[in-house]
Amino acid sequence: MEDAHISSFVDITGSSANVARGFLEMTNGDLEQAIQLFFENPDLQHSINSAAAQGGPTSATSRPRQSAREDEHGVIHIDSDDDDADNDLDQADNVQAVARTAQEEEDAAMAKRLQEELFSENPGGVEGVRSPIRSTTETLVAPLPAWGSGFGGATMMYSQNSLSSFAGGKPKLTPPEDPIPQRLTDLFRPPHDIISRLTWDEARDEGKDAKRWILVNIQDLSDFNCQALNRDIWKDPAVKELVAENFVFLQYSKEDVLARDYITFYFPNHENPQNYPHVSIVDPRTGEQVKVWSGTPFPTALDFHGQLVEFLDRYSLNANSKNPVVKVKSKQPKSVDVDRMTEEEMLEMALQNSLAPNGSEEQAQRSNIVDPDSLTKSPLPTSGEGPTSPFRNATAEPEELSPSQGAFAAISSSNPHAEPENVPATTTRIQFRHATGRIIRRFNTQDPVRRIYEWLKAEPMEGKEGVEFELKKMPQGQDLIENLEDTIEEAGLKQGTVMIEFLE
Repeated sequence: MEDAHISSFVDITGSSANVARGFLEMTNGDLEQAIQLFFENPDLQHSINSAAAQGGPTSATSRPRQSAREDEHGVIHIDSDDDDADNDLDQADNVQAVARTAQEEEDAAMAKRLQEELFSENPGGVEGVRSPIRSTTETLVAPLPAWGSGFGGATMMYSQNSLSSFAGGKPKLTPPEDPIPQRLTDLFRPPHDIISRLTWDEARDEGKDAKRWILVNIQDLSDFNCQALNRDIWKDPAVKELVAENFVFLQYSKEDVLARDYITFYFPNHENPQNYPHVSIVDPRTGEQVKVWSGTPFPTALDFHGQLVEFLDRYSLNANSKNPVVKVKSKQPKSVDVDRMTEEEMLEMALQNSLAPNGSEEQAQRSNIVDPDSLTKSPLPTSGEGPTSPFRNATAEPEELSPSQGAFAAISSSNPHAEPENVPATTTRIQFRHATGRIIRRFNTQDPVRRIYEWLKAEPMEGKEGVEFELKKMPQGQDLIENLEDTIEEAGLKQGTVMIEFLE
C-alpha cells in the first residue's frame, strides 16, 4: 500500500495511520472510497481505533501466521488460540459493516431515483399543472462560539448541499453568505468592556475608593426594551466613555444571584413589567438611591448622555460638596398595611377603587417608581404647609413634649457611626427607606437600637439638619423609639427594613 495514500488519508480525516491503513485495505487501496467510508461509518471507525489501541491487527493480512504440523498419518494439525478467534470475529464484523454500507448506498440510490421521478417536471404529462415544490433538507451545526451571556446559544443553519464539500481532497464547511444570527448576537451583546462583575458590597467598596457613582441596570431578558439598551445605549461611544470614567457599572439579569441584594433593597417592585427598563444611580458612601430611570419610553442615547452629564454637574462625591436635596414630599403612593385597617377603612378603600377603575388600570400600565432626582427640581410648597403659613396660630402656647419626644431629645447627636467589617455571624445590613430613596448601612447585631438614632442625628441627611424624625419597623409600622435599649437582633431588625419619617 502506498505511503502517499496513507498520508493523504491522515491529512484529510485527521485520523491515525493505523486507521488509514485499515480503511485503505478494506477498499483495496481506493483513497476516495476509503475517505467516504470513513465519514459514513463512525462505528467501523471506532472498531478499527479500538483494535489499534489494543495492539491488535486491523485486517486479515496483518494477522500472525498460525503454527501447523503433520502427523505420521499425513494429517495436518493447525494450532488455534483465542486471539485468532477474536481476530476472525473482528474481520467478520468489518465485512458485515462493508456489506451494510453497500446496502445503504443502494437504498439511497433507489430513493433518489424515486424522488426524481416523483418531482420530475410536469409529472404525468398533464398540461398546465405546476410541478410540486422540491423538498429541501437542512442540517443544524454546532453553536457559534463567544456568544453574549443571558441570550443563550443559537445554531446556524446550512443547506445540506453546501454543508460539506471537498477542495483538494479535504472536507470543509461552507457557511451562508449572510450569517444573520451572528450579526444579531453582536448587535445585542452586553457591554462586557464596561461591566464590573462585582457583588453589591464589592461595588460599594470600589465606588468609595475610586470616588465613582454606582450605575445599575437590571434587565428582564424576556423584555425586548431591556435588550435594546445594549444596542442603543450602552454601545453608544459617548455614553460608554462617560460611564467608564465616572461610574461603577453593574448589569444584572433579574434572575441573577448577584442582583438579589440590589432588588431586595432598591427594587422591590421588580415583578412589575412596567418598571422595565430599569437603571439607577446609587451613592456608594451612604447607599442612597439618588436617580432612577424606570419604564418606557427610555431616553435616547443622546438624551441619556445629556442627563448623565447634568447629573455629574449637580452631584459630587467630594466630602466638601453639597448635593441637591428634595424640596417637596414624594408623590409616590404610600404602602397600605391591610392587616392593620379597620373594617370601615377597608370598605372605604374598596369604594374608592370601584369608583375609579380606569384610573387604577392606567396606573397599573405605567411604572410606579419615582425618580428621587426629579423631586429636587420641584418648587417649594406655597400654601398652608410651611412655618410662615397664615393659618398657623402664632400666639399658641408651646405644646408639652410627649414621652417619645422627650426620649428622642435625650439621644446624643455627637456619636457618629462607623460601619463594622462584614462578618455574617455578627453583623447585619439594614435598609432605611425615606421619601427620597433608600440607604443601606451595616451594624453589629448586638448594637442597641439607640445607635441607629445616634447615627442619623450625628450624620443627618442633606437638608435634614435638626429635623426630628421617627423610625418605623416595616412592615409592622412599629415605632422603634420604644426599643432604644433592645439590641438590633432582639428588635428583629436583622436584614430588616426601617422607614424614616421626618416630622417637618
